[in-house]
Amino acid sequence: MSAATEATISYAGPGSWAQRVHVEAVWGTHVTIDVRGESLPDDVDALIADGVAYLHQVDAWFSTYRVDTPITMYRNGLIPLFRTPTVVQEVLEACRYAKALTRGAFDPWAVKGGVDPSGYVKGWAAGQLADRFVRAGVRNVCVNASGDIACRGQQADGEAWAIGIINPYDTQQIVEVVHVGDGAIATSGLYERGRHIANPRTGNTEVYYDSATVVGPDAGLADALATAALVEGPGAAAWFAHLPEWSVYLIKDGQVSFFGPAFDRS
Repeated sequence: MSAATEATISYAGPGSWAQRVHVEAVWGTHVTIDVRGESLPDDVDALIADGVAYLHQVDAWFSTYRVDTPITMYRNGLIPLFRTPTVVQEVLEACRYAKALTRGAFDPWAVKGGVDPSGYVKGWAAGQLADRFVRAGVRNVCVNASGDIACRGQQADGEAWAIGIINPYDTQQIVEVVHVGDGAIATSGLYERGRHIANPRTGNTEVYYDSATVVGPDAGLADALATAALVEGPGAAAWFAHLPEWSVYLIKDGQVSFFGPAFDRS
């Protein structure tokens, strides 16, 4: 799976809290696991090792660069969809929802070689991993899957996780900081990898926005919507009419537009 979004975590400082950070090379990129709390469980290293194993299991399910994964075998017509693992079927169903919501601006089926859910999976996996830590008793965790970020709990006592949105014209600058508790944020742009995003309707790599950030409760959908909004342009606003918990931050030609509770200035 390829990295399609970029963002950065801005740490307000854990104070007296304990912190454990692990960076794992996987999916051709890096995933950062940041665990915090007044104290950490004695088995925190084992929990992180389990999380790392899960990341590699996601690769074993969804990598389109390996010949032995269910998604590759399905793409190549070697197995029908109903014989793939349930998790693969669930992710593809979620991709169908995202395709319908965006009216085809996000379309994993509009790629060479068959369906490729990578534009959803990276964010989805970050959210799944964050939830695994919570179920294991770790309340405060942030998983940054190369810019697709899922947060749970707090980064310090009384402080939500502070996530910086990068200036697409100067990647050393942060143009906005978003505070996320239990939720997700994804930013899509061309400033790191050039024209790597194709418009599924036309096949070309022309995009409307220079940067599109989506904040909401679901990391997989945030990943998909950010990339789709980059391509769609102003029409993307219609997608959020029935998503009141979601927020969007858009940059074009140096001008910023935004809406939603994450950017409420009142």
